[in-house]
Amino acid sequence: MQVTQSSTAPKKSIFHSTTFWGAVLTAIASISPVIAKNVETYQNTGKLDPNGISQIVVVLATTGVTILGRVNATETIYTPKGLPGADKPKDVC
Repeated sequence: MQVTQSSTAPKKSIFHSTTFWGAVLTAIASISPVIAKNVETYQNTGKLDPNGISQIVVVLATTGVTILGRVNATETIYTPKGLPGADKPKDVC
């Protein structure tokens, strides 16, 4: 039996999603040290480190995929018993 959210459920703004803000804050925390190192390298050498730029691109791409996954989610997600989140109802296979 497949459980889906009701089409009459009120739509939630992406800005009210903890998944969205978690992804954004994780991206900022991941990118900040790379940016700081690149700024220091640029100040000392006048060049940018391509590895730092590629790290930023990877973090932004994976963050975008995470947010897109949240936006496109249509099914209810359950967590294993004992973990935070909704438990799987007994009537769902």
